[in-house]
Amino acid sequence: MTPSTVDRVQIKVCGITTPEEAKACVDLGADMIGINCWEPSPRYVSKEKLSAITDLIGDHVETVALFVNEDPEKVNSLMEENGFNTAQLHGDETPEYTMKINFPWFKAFRVHSEFQPSTIRRYGQSRFLLDAYAKNTYGGTGKTFNWDIAIDAKQQGHLMLAGGLTPENAADAVRKVKPDALDVCSGVESKPGEKDLAAVERFIQNVRMAEQELMESALVSQLDRSSS
Repeated sequence: MTPSTVDRVQIKVCGITTPEEAKACVDLGADMIGINCWEPSPRYVSKEKLSAITDLIGDHVETVALFVNEDPEKVNSLMEENGFNTAQLHGDETPEYTMKINFPWFKAFRVHSEFQPSTIRRYGQSRFLLDAYAKNTYGGTGKTFNWDIAIDAKQQGHLMLAGGLTPENAADAVRKVKPDALDVCSGVESKPGEKDLAAVERFIQNVRMAEQELMESALVSQLDRSSS
């Protein structure tokens, strides 16, 4: 996204646990629905319940299954059985591990003090996610990280920004980072695993408002240059 060409920011609502939540978020304007397949998570959805969510959504939006250090055969099995579009690898998966995944995927990187954006290139994918680092868990912490790191990392490909996003800071994230996508989870929950749909709506509205501001600013800049 450049000042002269403002692209639409994709919005992923992650940690969806019921078909009803999924449909409501899609109706509100979510572009991606994330479903957690990591059993220790409070947002975990068992394999018996996955298809109820993906069947209801159908092909209306991208469905993303989140895995953490899962056996590749199980990843492939769950992806195929439930019709997921994309696997989100949110653990310590190596580039060698990803070669065993038979479906589209992207890697999530947890940003800590020693994180190097150049690490992203080792995975050979154009899309990646940056999340805040937490010692004892993988995502969904509600913590932000230094967005200057995210801005720098955009040189590596298409950035999906996560970590502590809320309706209150969503517009700032769009204005400052100009990511390709935003991933929101705990910031739109009434409790872990239960989405506050009013918060989801505010989040999406604030993202679209910030996009509109960027588009108008870009247009003014273009007009100024053409008249000078």
